[in-house]
Amino acid sequence: ELPFRLLCRRYGASLAYTPMLNSERFAEDPDYRRREFQCTPEDRPLVVHFSANKPDAFLKAARFVEDACDAIDLNLGCPQRVAAQGHFGSFLLDEADRPLVLKMVRTLSSSLSIPVFVKIRLLSTLPETIRLVEQLRDAGAALVAIHARHRVDLTKRSGPGARDGPALLDQVTAIKEAVSGVQIISNGNI
Repeated sequence: ELPFRLLCRRYGASLAYTPMLNSERFAEDPDYRRREFQCTPEDRPLVVHFSANKPDAFLKAARFVEDACDAIDLNLGCPQRVAAQGHFGSFLLDEADRPLVLKMVRTLSSSLSIPVFVKIRLLSTLPETIRLVEQLRDAGAALVAIHARHRVDLTKRSGPGARDGPALLDQVTAIKEAVSGVQIISNGNI
């Protein structure tokens, strides 16, 4: 939120993201927009971070903030139950949802004057994650932030690369070496 972002900037943060905003509510509800999105001229560069699963609603939401930020970010990393129930976040990482995900990225990247970023989690294998990052790049993503853990099992919340233990940053390094043409940043262990 704005006060925290400004505090981080005071201590040297050079880029900040908003909390995850629901793109459908943001597109349709002016009260939600006013309550959940505030910024100031000092709060730049700024990335507005959305959950989404409907390309048209996502684009409409992004257009409301296009002139007040420097990039739009699609969240494909949230592993929470609410994301499972709402079918967004890391629950769009399955192969069956790939056409939808790529359509959202293509729709925004071809319609906005600012870049589109995507936050993901690791897939089951490194080659699968590399393929996803290449697809996102080809759809128009300018940056992919990789939370270097796997989507967790919602009942056990454990396993390699889940919420506990260190992030699998070696996989981010391997992805950066394998994929060109898109910025890649890592997320995790902070």
